Amino acid sequence: MKLLVLDVEGTLFKTKIRLPGTNLDSTIWQSLALALGPEAVKEEIETHDKWKNNEYCSYLDWMKETIAIHCKYKLNRDLFKKIIASAEYNEGALEVISKIDRSKYELVMVSGGFRELTIRAQKDLNIIHSFAACEYIFDDAGALRSYNLLPCDFRGKIDFINLLIREYNIAPADWIFIGDGANDVPIAETAPVSIGINPHRELARVVTWKINSFSELPDILEMYKDKCLRD
Repeated sequence: MKLLVLDVEGTLFKTKIRLPGTNLDSTIWQSLALALGPEAVKEEIETHDKWKNNEYCSYLDWMKETIAIHCKYKLNRDLFKKIIASAEYNEGALEVISKIDRSKYELVMVSGGFRELTIRAQKDLNIIHSFAACEYIFDDAGALRSYNLLPCDFRGKIDFINLLIREYNIAPADWIFIGDGANDVPIAETAPVSIGINPHRELARVVTWKINSFSELPDILEMYKDKCLRD
């Protein structure tokens, strides 16, 4: 058995938002800023500038500042649930992923986004493993009260895959990664086989395969399913 590791935003779900001056596409994070108004958008863009300038010690610090913006501009449970529900799957994602042979591939999602979005995909695709960077906790009145954070974006994604490699006793070379964004470069460089779906130009330079749609994925997986991925 091999691990098939899926990014979520931009890979399974469409990314429709890129705020001016930012270089990362978004399904949820930037949609929340837009929903909270122009001042929230302005402050969200400022956090992207700080990330690019290495002003955060870690991805966790970036998330904490973004969450502070959500608290400041009164994000509530109903708005959050509405935005999670509005995310659209990329064409073919549901159909193709649902048909993957689970006796050959154990599916894993790893995301720098929200746990609530990965839960949607887990229900729809029958996936039992997912790691997401942020989970929101709302109080009984629907106000954002707390949150749970995991360092699983950029280089942090690799750590969570290593956990499952150990637990499943899978050979370290027996996993495949599928992603789309510049934040996927570190894990794509580490993966024995990496697939970029409509990849960002930085990701396109490092992946093993580039595909334009999920319809191309089954042939690639069939090629690797019965052989070691790396000597």
